[in-house]
Amino acid sequence: MRGEPIIPSCESRFPAVTPSIAAARHWVRDCVEGFGGSLRRHPVIQTAELLVSELITNAIRHGVGPPLIRLTWNGQLLRIAVSDDSDRQPCVRATATTEPGGFGMQLLERLAVRWGVIPRHPGKTVWAELSLDS
Repeated sequence: MRGEPIIPSCESRFPAVTPSIAAARHWVRDCVEGFGGSLRRHPVIQTAELLVSELITNAIRHGVGPPLIRLTWNGQLLRIAVSDDSDRQPCVRATATTEPGGFGMQLLERLAVRWGVIPRHPGKTVWAELSLDS
């Protein structure tokens, strides 16, 4: 019997506290190591760590409840998804270079192949996809 192909993924819920930001970056590396193959040593992992860091920071600062992070690898794209229980939608805003913060969504827009927001009840999931080719 043939089933659907297994797509490697992992997920973890982090406390909504600042130390979770560093813990999430380390978790990305551990998760990707488990996926194996060409992804394990690819430079895109550093981009994934950066984007996870930015997304979990936003979830902690602007969201509600402990954020849930999920990574999925389909052999071509690494999908990052961060969920929280706030209905507040993220936005890319123009920031002066002298202002602290506000660059996370700009990084997401520049570094991801594509990204979006999926409304949930309650909350939302902000997702981004990274390609080995970009």
